[in-house]
Amino acid sequence: MKKRIWRLVLISHFLIFPLSHFLFSQDVNQLVAEGNKLIKEKKYDEAVKVLFEAKKLDEKSPLPDISLGMMFLQKNSLWEAETHLKSAEKLSPELNGVQYTLALLYEKKGEKENAVNYWNKLAKNPDFKEIAKRHLLFLGGEK
Repeated sequence: MKKRIWRLVLISHFLIFPLSHFLFSQDVNQLVAEGNKLIKEKKYDEAVKVLFEAKKLDEKSPLPDISLGMMFLQKNSLWEAETHLKSAEKLSPELNGVQYTLALLYEKKGEKENAVNYWNKLAKNPDFKEIAKRHLLFLGGEK
């Protein structure tokens, strides 16, 4: 009897935990989509509330920080944009879209060395190779 109960506990743990993570991820995706819609409508204060709610729901998802970073970049709040984009990068360092946005951010901030570092990373990716080369040529940092 005890063995059966433990089996049920283990089975339910392995079935329910991934399902609950999936449900949270789905909620996060919906909130991020809602936040992005609000950003397009220039309802920034509402977007921030929604995106921070998404961050609380799944602290491991880079999506809310990416949206916040893009919004603050759009608003020319460069420090806030960098804070959120670096947070997203820490969560998912392989996301090329974050590296691309950070490269643009550092260009805008006039931080040539940081921009060149990100463009050099992106130059190794076939999807970003050409645009990275153009930016590196512009910045005089092609390797």
